[in-house]
Amino acid sequence: SFSCPRDSEVCRSDSDVSRVGWFFFTLFGVIHLTPDMLNGLKLVWGASKHGFTKKGLHIFIGGCFLFTITALALYATVVFNVATSRSDVEMIFNTVVLLFVNDLDEKMFTSLHTINSEWLEKITSEIAGSFRGNIKVDIQYAAANHELRDEQTRRIEQIEKKLLEKIMRVETEYEKLKTEYNKLKTEVKGLKARHTTKSIKIKTIQHTTKNIKIKTIQAIVIAENKKLQERSSRLRNRASNKEQG
Repeated sequence: SFSCPRDSEVCRSDSDVSRVGWFFFTLFGVIHLTPDMLNGLKLVWGASKHGFTKKGLHIFIGGCFLFTITALALYATVVFNVATSRSDVEMIFNTVVLLFVNDLDEKMFTSLHTINSEWLEKITSEIAGSFRGNIKVDIQYAAANHELRDEQTRRIEQIEKKLLEKIMRVETEYEKLKTEYNKLKTEVKGLKARHTTKSIKIKTIQHTTKNIKIKTIQAIVIAENKKLQERSSRLRNRASNKEQG
């Protein structure tokens, strides 16, 4: 935006619009206005097939009007944003509002189709029939486009429904596998506990057996020592008796 002080002949810019604002402005403009401009050029190009006839003239004028209106909408959007936008947010907001106003005719067409689709299809068929199939009516304004959209919507809903069913099945299978995994984990823990208990029992038995063997050997050694002591005492007694005799 520009401000022009009364005491100066030079106007200064107060705009803080950056490249981001201009990027989104260009993006929105291309997305919304390019189809209409291309359709206008197609109509102008298609008028040459009919030569200098009434029908060719109608097609040429219609294409020129469509292209000119779209170009004027783009020009008005640029001039308005340059004159009034002080920030990126204002530029994006102004662009969206202006492009929405430019699409009011299409919204009106959609509203008419919702209110009385049979009458609108009849009018559209009459317009299409007046061209005798020599040129293609813009699919954006044909009733077949709405039927195609409805069919596509139904297909998308069916696909989404199937995907949801598959997702539910996968989730169910996942829960089952998770439950089985938890069971197996519990069983593994039980087996580990049993193995630990058995290992403890085995070690206890081995230790007890070892102690018993040691005690048995000690008892045998003590008994043998006693026997040796008794024999030695007997031999001493015999030796002492022989000496006395």
